[in-house]
Amino acid sequence: MGNCVPSLGLAALLALPWTAFAQPEATPAVAPYEARYSIYRNGKLTGKIEVELSYRGDRWTIQSAGSGTYGLARILGARDDEEASGRLAEGRFRPDRYRRHTLVAGLDDDWTFRFDWDERKVNVTHNKQDPLVLDMVGDSLDPLSLKLEMRQRLAEGNPELQFHMVEEDEIDKQRFRLLPEERMETSLGCLRTLPVEKIRHNSTRYTQAWHAPELGFVEVRMAHGKTDGNHLEMRITELTLDGVEVAPRPGCSALQKEPGGS
Repeated sequence: MGNCVPSLGLAALLALPWTAFAQPEATPAVAPYEARYSIYRNGKLTGKIEVELSYRGDRWTIQSAGSGTYGLARILGARDDEEASGRLAEGRFRPDRYRRHTLVAGLDDDWTFRFDWDERKVNVTHNKQDPLVLDMVGDSLDPLSLKLEMRQRLAEGNPELQFHMVEEDEIDKQRFRLLPEERMETSLGCLRTLPVEKIRHNSTRYTQAWHAPELGFVEVRMAHGKTDGNHLEMRITELTLDGVEVAPRPGCSALQKEPGGS
């Protein structure tokens, strides 16, 4: 596998600190993968999302396809497709193009970002209207390439979790903080995770993601919502990492029964 993990027993593997999985800074630590997630709204299953990251030389492409499969989301024919592509530059993810296409109840919403790194401009097109040109701020990213860059920094043990992201018609500074390690029960078994939380001030909104170090820092759960409103979750159900299907491992209760379990 591209993300080399020490050949250890499961108990020993889970006992390692997450920094043991850090990769050399010179090479991308984010291996190609395919993942499937279930989507829950206020605890009820509403849909699924399939994500795929692939490489061809120094070029990368990540695609995300979401659809409503239960309840109102299915009735409304909800779909949310994203795709970003770009090049690796000194081990960093540098996007060239990003597109998000959303369909729900017959409404069609389409955003495209084109990144010109020589001119340091981002051309933003919404529903085929005349493009808006934004001046780049730092290494400006789209939502998908930000996720990849986040994983890269976690794998490097890089504590700098501040990014500039293109959000429709503006470039917004986004800051995150790393929370204490947390064991999590998932469809892939009991996983040691690194929770990352988006920093917001004077807001009831929250965004969190749980990354699994022994699975290439892939997000295994994401949560977004408002403390006084709706709660959305994505939970991983299947994962193929660097061409190898990840088999489910024991649950947290089983691990606690093992000698030395905690």
